[in-house]
Amino acid sequence: MTDDSEFLAHVKQSKQGIEETQSIKQHSLQTAEIAESFAVKSLKDIVYDCGCLHDAGKYQESFQKRIRGLNIHVDHSTAGAIEAGKDFDAPSSLLMEYVIAGHHGGIPDGGQKGDTKDDVTLSGRLKHSEDLEDWSACHEVTSRNIDNQKLVAWLAKDCSSREEAIDKFAFVVRYCYSCMVDADSLDTEFFFTGKKRTALKSEYQLCLDRLDQRFKDFNCVSELQKARSRVQKQAYANIEKDADVYFMNMPTGSGKTLCSARCALLKALAEGKKHIIYVIPYNSIISQTAEQFEKIFGDAAQILRHQSTYSIDDNENASEEYKVHFTQATENWDADLIITTAVQFFETASSNKRSKLRKMHNMADSVLIFDEAHLMPMEFLQPCLETVSYLTRCCNAKAIFMTATMPDYEKLFRQLACRDIQIVDLVPDHSDFKYFRRCGFTEMGYVSIDALTESVFENRSSLIVVNSRKKAKRLYEAFGGRERTNLFHLSTYMTKYDLQTTIKQINTALIESREKEDMEPVIVVSTSLIEAGVDLDFQAAYREYTGLDSILQTGGRCNREGFSSKGTVHIFGFEDDENRAVDIRTAAMKKILSSYEDIQSTKAVEEYYHLVYELNNDRLTENAMYKFCNGITDIPFASYDGRLIKSSDVSIAVPQNAEAEELCNQIRQGNLSHETTRKLQKYSCSVHIKEFEDLKNQGTVNDYGTGIWLLENLDYYDAKEGIKMEGVDYFI
Repeated sequence: MTDDSEFLAHVKQSKQGIEETQSIKQHSLQTAEIAESFAVKSLKDIVYDCGCLHDAGKYQESFQKRIRGLNIHVDHSTAGAIEAGKDFDAPSSLLMEYVIAGHHGGIPDGGQKGDTKDDVTLSGRLKHSEDLEDWSACHEVTSRNIDNQKLVAWLAKDCSSREEAIDKFAFVVRYCYSCMVDADSLDTEFFFTGKKRTALKSEYQLCLDRLDQRFKDFNCVSELQKARSRVQKQAYANIEKDADVYFMNMPTGSGKTLCSARCALLKALAEGKKHIIYVIPYNSIISQTAEQFEKIFGDAAQILRHQSTYSIDDNENASEEYKVHFTQATENWDADLIITTAVQFFETASSNKRSKLRKMHNMADSVLIFDEAHLMPMEFLQPCLETVSYLTRCCNAKAIFMTATMPDYEKLFRQLACRDIQIVDLVPDHSDFKYFRRCGFTEMGYVSIDALTESVFENRSSLIVVNSRKKAKRLYEAFGGRERTNLFHLSTYMTKYDLQTTIKQINTALIESREKEDMEPVIVVSTSLIEAGVDLDFQAAYREYTGLDSILQTGGRCNREGFSSKGTVHIFGFEDDENRAVDIRTAAMKKILSSYEDIQSTKAVEEYYHLVYELNNDRLTENAMYKFCNGITDIPFASYDGRLIKSSDVSIAVPQNAEAEELCNQIRQGNLSHETTRKLQKYSCSVHIKEFEDLKNQGTVNDYGTGIWLLENLDYYDAKEGIKMEGVDYFI
């Protein structure tokens, strides 16, 4: 028990009914110490002081009454920010003001000098001094002296312009915020539970030993296998060089995933990195990569899979204790080996929210592997590359960019992020790449569906990739639809559950087609979702006109295992589209197609990206933070839209089986728990907003006031085709 004269931060009732308390001083100092332990050396003092002052507002008499039972609302975040402004010089004071003012509700917009107390900006909130009660007792917690001049010099490093200074300051605010709020959360949690968290641990050396044993099991007999070994040895030799960013430009089929894992483990062991983080664009690749690592590493690695479609509850072999540790680790990435999506990674680094930013400090002192790195969204390329630059240059991380179609990222890094970034090419010698070219490319031109159908049925197995869901569905029906046993359709009109089921069925059919000569052709009609991370192998492929990178990715599904002497990718357009304008990526691809005999060559890929980025130069920086403010005092942290995916699609959950129906019933009853909504994602499909409005007008979707839309009539869904725009009983 604590007497009434002590300033309290937290109060709880023990199982014995005894009231236990934590003083503000104790909580503040413990938060400061934990935050300091998280931070890089140059920021340790400032995050320590943020921890000391973050709860200064709890010294107000009204808060002390509240914590002792009075039901009143008290602003306890603003006082600490005001105190930081009094006690410290700029820019240290400004950084601390952002962090402390937002430590519960999220980092606020900086605002303008003319903002009033009614504005929720930092500027407006700092004018509340007279409205708050006395908090001067906060000085019982002693802050440190910050070497402001040294901090300014550190902030100015790599910044040669006002714009670069703004963007770096915004990154540092988020990073310091991450250190402080995770420390605050952990200390508070420990007080209430009495339990310290257990991180997900991995033994890097044992993982490396098991991976090396896996490589020893591969017999290098064929010329291709020998070439794969030579390409990978280049990477292993060059990863020993010191750099900020490493480029792993390796062709499809050269073993990039396992090669990158070995490089990451070598680097982590050599430099004592705390985390290895795989950043992957698609959920399907995450599942594939995680399963591969789990099989190789076994009990040497506790892998944190942080993706929307995965639940640790689905792992029947996981103990209840491990499930708790896993779930906790998703909050702050306290794990040695993490696999996550590019959206999760970059949106965390550009967020203002406490729940997202808790993870950010654990991106530091890590090896970061960006799979399919060419897929970074063009309109967010500048903030994405800046994030990687800051993590490597300021936070002791190392980054590996991995793809079979590498843009000129060295030029882009120096143009958009950091001129002095140190880059090493892991595979500079491309002479062995010719062994991995298992298919050729030919242009069909603009064709009718009948002509396309005739060509497709000449092959034992064919993949047709088109640019829209509507075209995929139309082709599926034109090829025979449900009447054909070995005809498959893939698009996001289907739920993730049905997509995964269908991909397994396709793989089985492809294996059978190679064994049974009298079997009818296997035909898959798909959108671009199949182009990366789906390990299927077709005799021939057909790709609608699009960007060169996507065409080459489709080529990665053609004769992938080398069962034929040579596969062919047919590049085509629909005759209905012949006179329509094409987008920039398609225009650049057509120029490469007319200029290069070998569109897979390094020169062809380099020129393609040069054309694309030159034609889209303005888009590369359209979401740079500096474009939304005048300086570091008015950075719009809260209103900045850093979402990488700006979709006009609406997600609809389909109650297609007993589990999905039960989850939908929970939504209908208003149960919006994180677990329910997350589990429901695998039973969700997506439609364009206009299609959604049509379904809504037909009365076939309902959100029950929750904002989560459910399909109420299963006549509008088919497991093979996905969602329908008209049900079987729909009449006009």
